Amino acid sequence: MITTLSFGLPYLSAYLNSLGTNFKHGANFATAGSTIRLPAIIFPAGGGFSPFYLDVQTKQFMPFKIRSQIIRQNGGIDANLMPESDYFPKALYTFDIGQNDLGEGFFSNMTIEEVNASIPDIVKNFSTNVKVN
Repeated sequence: MITTLSFGLPYLSAYLNSLGTNFKHGANFATAGSTIRLPAIIFPAGGGFSPFYLDVQTKQFMPFKIRSQIIRQNGGIDANLMPESDYFPKALYTFDIGQNDLGEGFFSNMTIEEVNASIPDIVKNFSTNVKVN
């Protein structure tokens, strides 16, 4: 398995752990239990899905790009903890999401046919988020 450590880079810090965090090499917008679509049942009994579904995560990314550059331009102690502006177009963006969309269907007692029928909407939602951002 190739990790960021294989390239001599540190693991990415969580975006939600933002105070004093080093984002020079990127940020991790993932949350456990996240889905591509807003789950019909965000907190089902016996488990739960993150309210930070893909749309929320991508909407967090855009202000991060802008704010990180404002912090770099203003200088100060946190300036060197932010990525340089030319990093964004050169960056590798990875997504590991979608499993919980299928799981959410089964947890809400959907049939296999209903879960299968939801897949085109899940893929469309994913594509929309990736293209927009």
